[in-house]
Amino acid sequence: MKYFSNIHIVFLSFLISSIALAQPSIKESSGIEYISSRTVNLLNDSNDYTGSPYFNKEFLKGNVLYKGKIIASNQDIRYNVSHELFEIKSPANKSSKVVNTIVRDTDIEIEIGSDSFEYISSSKNGIRGYFIPLFKGKNKSLYKKITKKYIQSRKATNSMSKDVAAMYKEKIVLYLINESGEMLELSSSKKNKLKAFGDLRAEVKTYTKQQGLNLNKEADLIKVVSHFDKN
Repeated sequence: MKYFSNIHIVFLSFLISSIALAQPSIKESSGIEYISSRTVNLLNDSNDYTGSPYFNKEFLKGNVLYKGKIIASNQDIRYNVSHELFEIKSPANKSSKVVNTIVRDTDIEIEIGSDSFEYISSSKNGIRGYFIPLFKGKNKSLYKKITKKYIQSRKATNSMSKDVAAMYKEKIVLYLINESGEMLELSSSKKNKLKAFGDLRAEVKTYTKQQGLNLNKEADLIKVVSHFDKN
């Protein structure tokens, strides 16, 4: 009878272990809470507009990092730019029409493919939201902000005009973070971009001319910020 009980105990232990492996938690072994209480119902997705509220409409493989360390890898994630919300599927039920969302936290970073997203909350500028780091230096950094604004549909006002469908309009803004931690919005003009460099604007102007760089080109702007971060 004792032998029979021991067999049952071993069998039950094996069964419990198998169930645990078959149903992985959305949180990995880090113990960091990164799933918020907010959920999103995918059935509410609508197609009665042009454009998209998402950075990429499809769920792609991504990682969740806490203070630079990966705490959840190879997750199914997508970014709703319009609501500044990262949606994440549960590994245990990827077919569910209700998905979780990731906590907005300045210590939590999300990687999707080659893109990285940081949540910034600047007390000096009152700016908050998700930003893509383009360059991070000791004294200066460059970030990109993507927004998606919903514009409602419009009915034709007369026989000569047409109905206009609802749409999401994308806007990209670059921000320079200076040595004092201020986030300075860089407008589309080269002149205003130079102003953001403060006392260095004359030097920046000379450097861009010498190097044949265009401040309105993202790659060239990264080179400029990187150069003056080191000098």
